[in-house]
Amino acid sequence: MATARAVNDKRRQVFKHALEKPYTTVWPSSSTETQTEILNDLCVALHPLSSYFAHTRRVSKAQHRRTRRRTSKNNTNPTSISTAHDQLSDPELKGKKMLDFVCIGINSTTRALERQAQRSTLHANDLALVIVCKGDVEPQLVAHFPGLAHAARSAKNDSVRREDKLRLVGVAAGAEQRLAQAVGQHRVSVLGIRAGHAELDVIVEKAQSGCSVPSVPWIGIQRGDPVFHPVCVRELQTSAPIISKKQIPAKASENDGKRKLEPTSRPGKKAK
Repeated sequence: MATARAVNDKRRQVFKHALEKPYTTVWPSSSTETQTEILNDLCVALHPLSSYFAHTRRVSKAQHRRTRRRTSKNNTNPTSISTAHDQLSDPELKGKKMLDFVCIGINSTTRALERQAQRSTLHANDLALVIVCKGDVEPQLVAHFPGLAHAARSAKNDSVRREDKLRLVGVAAGAEQRLAQAVGQHRVSVLGIRAGHAELDVIVEKAQSGCSVPSVPWIGIQRGDPVFHPVCVRELQTSAPIISKKQIPAKASENDGKRKLEPTSRPGKKAK
């Protein structure tokens, strides 16, 4: 015999319908093969950054140890610290130069796009490619990127806009960990690429040919004949408790009993 708790825990699958918001930003379209190819190429091209960040961490730890032992007689001269920092290997030096063409993180990439949206001409610091790990982060954290990328392109003049290479690519789950390992950081949710680096420009051109332009139709629309769009209805799958026909009258009588127990008026003081 089923217990009362087991009966109450029984749920059924239901579907609820909700109207899509009229001002929903749509991410630029690109095939899964294109996304995978861009991600693989980035993980290979960005590997020198991992060597450079590992070098900076080693130097930072060495500086911290020498600072703590400053009172010791065998203290290393501070000038030797800077000299050791300047002695970079070829991969580390390559990563240091590449860092000028890469923007890492949600906040850094957002600020770069905001500055880009305020300029009407092309600039050397403009981002040409933005990679967003959509499948690994909450949608609310990266929902602003389609509109911001569109604003960065819309700020340019018509003649300049044709030369703008900005592309926005949202990649599937698992990309965040791969990019973090390639860059040498704990997390890399968003990555911005600037034009001007030989290896990275090849990836930018691949994204430009295989990904659509970031566009939000309801931003900057000009007045004219109204265009009617079909209604979009989303179907949400959820669950609801199972209530049998016997439970409905029992619940109603229980509620009636509670109402009878409630006092009809506020009790006053007893008469002497």
